[in-house]
Amino acid sequence: MSTPAATAPTGVPSNARRRPWQPNTLALGWRRTRLEVTMFWRDPSALVFTLFFPLIMMALFSSVFGNEPSMGDPSRPESLLRPAEYFLPGMLALATILSGFQNLSGYVTAERFNGSIKRLAGTPLPRLSYFLGKTGLTLILILTQTALLLLGARFLFGVELPTTTTAWLTFAWLLLGATAAWSVIGIAFACIARSAQSASTMSAVPPLLLAFISGIYFPFSQIPDWLRSIADLTPLRWTASGFRSVLLPEGWATVEPGGVWNLGLSAVVIGLWLVVGLMVTLLTFRWPPQK
Repeated sequence: MSTPAATAPTGVPSNARRRPWQPNTLALGWRRTRLEVTMFWRDPSALVFTLFFPLIMMALFSSVFGNEPSMGDPSRPESLLRPAEYFLPGMLALATILSGFQNLSGYVTAERFNGSIKRLAGTPLPRLSYFLGKTGLTLILILTQTALLLLGARFLFGVELPTTTTAWLTFAWLLLGATAAWSVIGIAFACIARSAQSASTMSAVPPLLLAFISGIYFPFSQIPDWLRSIADLTPLRWTASGFRSVLLPEGWATVEPGGVWNLGLSAVVIGLWLVVGLMVTLLTFRWPPQK
């Protein structure tokens, strides 16, 4: 004689019960991104300063150096660029390190030491969803900064932008690669910080120093060799060089080291930093964190 199927207290067969709820990492990561963006949007000072800083810097350079073609080799007047044209690639690269490293490391460090991450660890939110939320916020910030810079350069300073699909595809992978690399480096930096105060101070140092030696504020060819050797090890130098390959005339490759843009090496350096940052984050981040 067959045994009757077990039933739930409500009379529903046990095999028809709904399985326990399982968190969807990607869906929660997207919701976390929307929450992060909403919280960021409620801070007007951070909103204005973060999004418009690169554009403000480009406007300052244009005001100081004027709007006449003056950047480049004076013996070749046909190759000279206006300051806004020359500084645009550097400001785009600067935006990736400011939002990807400085801002993100500051947010994660603050949440480590004010107990926010510990409280989140007590919820069903997966650790990966938390990082997806932070990276999503960073990506939206950098995309917005990039759009503001390109629109400002085109309509405020009359900079001609590329018209080929190949150029924009190169621009896209450089932007996404630099965003990913600086994001994991920023999170890794936040994981090894000893205090929120020290992290806030120290996170401002790398962008400041690297911007001076990576061809952001000065032509890279005018920087001393030993400083260029240091810059060659960082993603910022190669991101800026890659953006120059897209936005500057082809003839400007002659002022780069070796006389070429070397996009392949840009991809290698950015990719290596992405892997190293990811490994350091996986080895040092605790959920909940260990202070």
